[in-house]
Amino acid sequence: MKNLKAIGMAFVLFLITVSGIKITEKHTTPKNSVTYGTWDSASKFANTEGLKRLVNNKEAMVILGSSELRHCQKTGFHGDTVYQNTDMKPIFIGRGGYQSLNHAITLGAIADGIKNKKVVISVSPQWFKPTGVRKDAFGDSYSESHMIAFLKNKDISKETKKYVISRIKTLTADNHVMWSRIQDDVKWYMDNDGNTFDKVRKNIHSYLVNDKAETKLFMASILRGRLKDKKQGKEKQIQWDKLYKKAELKGEKMAPKNKYGMFDDVYKRKLKYKVDHNMIRKLNYTTKSIEFKDLQCFLDVCKEENIKAMIVMLPFNGRWSDYAEYPQKNRNKIYNAVRKIAKDKGAELADLSEMEYENYVFEDDSHLALKGLVNFNEQIYNFYKKN
Repeated sequence: MKNLKAIGMAFVLFLITVSGIKITEKHTTPKNSVTYGTWDSASKFANTEGLKRLVNNKEAMVILGSSELRHCQKTGFHGDTVYQNTDMKPIFIGRGGYQSLNHAITLGAIADGIKNKKVVISVSPQWFKPTGVRKDAFGDSYSESHMIAFLKNKDISKETKKYVISRIKTLTADNHVMWSRIQDDVKWYMDNDGNTFDKVRKNIHSYLVNDKAETKLFMASILRGRLKDKKQGKEKQIQWDKLYKKAELKGEKMAPKNKYGMFDDVYKRKLKYKVDHNMIRKLNYTTKSIEFKDLQCFLDVCKEENIKAMIVMLPFNGRWSDYAEYPQKNRNKIYNAVRKIAKDKGAELADLSEMEYENYVFEDDSHLALKGLVNFNEQIYNFYKKN
């Protein structure tokens, strides 16, 4: 009898401890912090409820993209610094391998929580390879938590959902376990009806999926020291002219003679050997890429959710692209295709393509730095401030 009481007491204590941890997870994670919002974390990107807490603020600006959101952090030109102590709190979602399809699912999952009804998608020309997003990259960025919320979202049309499902089927053709799990989710959540038992079962399943995502985010936040908000100082106005001048001066030191328009040290470390030994492959991007349809799908989700979208069209590194035998006429075709989609879908467009040959715009063969990052952030801030 005593043993049973001891076991019972232990079980009760266990439940209290777990409950306490769960409450801590939800209430300790920062809700509105530039440092946290620009944190490059797969756990943050994949957590539906965590992202909803971040975007549930009129000062929050959702910015979706890929590896350009990570490059040049803590340089003074990245969003992690530029927006400190301002009236805008950037919420970065994405890293290398995240593209339009993943962002369409994410947006469909969190749209009802976005207070200011605006979103930015940073579109890299490197996305437009013949097959679009790589299968492995999609698998790495996929979030079941987001997919369930996307499927349950009644604002999103069946046509849009069917397109997303068909693309996922193609991308998981070599991953039968993943596709089987997604098929189950589609069967359960695409139509949210069913008998009482099915509803209870679905609620338990979705709770466990979200709980797992919350736990991952909480643990990652602890390990990275992201649980505490940095106190915001006195609100300031961003001095864009000063940032451009600062970027110019720094560029004169970091890329004074590089003929490919990138940082000297990056070129020497990553590309010089390949150039010297003729190992650089020709670039291969096309207007026939399926990525264009994925981008249209993303904008369809925006329309169905009544969210105003802005595309930031990133530039090719013109000098490097010329060397890699991808001429300007081909690059212009990519730009024009993005412009047409933006116009047809009613999205705003921040066109950075004119920066292709400017000095002090790129860190490497593709990623923005210095003046490129200042322009990138200025365009986003102007969109945020626009009524």
